[in-house]
Amino acid sequence: MCFLMVKLTGIQTGIIMSGMKKKKITTIEDLAVLMQNEFLSIQERFDGVDGRFDQVDEQFDEMKEEIKELRRDIEDLKLRTGEMVFRFEIKEIEKRLRKLELKLG
Repeated sequence: MCFLMVKLTGIQTGIIMSGMKKKKITTIEDLAVLMQNEFLSIQERFDGVDGRFDQVDEQFDEMKEEIKELRRDIEDLKLRTGEMVFRFEIKEIEKRLRKLELKLG
């Protein structure tokens, strides 16, 4: 938030409030320097935000690769389990075998 109390047609003393800082402005040059510093400060903030976005992009790329690996693993497991005989099937076959043995026996 900036409050500007400078008459631009003639140089007059004013006060600029930038955030919580108060600076006395006595010349147009002082005002120009203050404005330049504020713009540089804003640019530095944007550079920091850009860096954060770059980090987020890298993390998303890593997550995409991990998801691809998980999908491959799931497909591999599906193929393997399609060929497996499950424990409950074995128990059912054993039960039927015992019944047949008793009948023949």
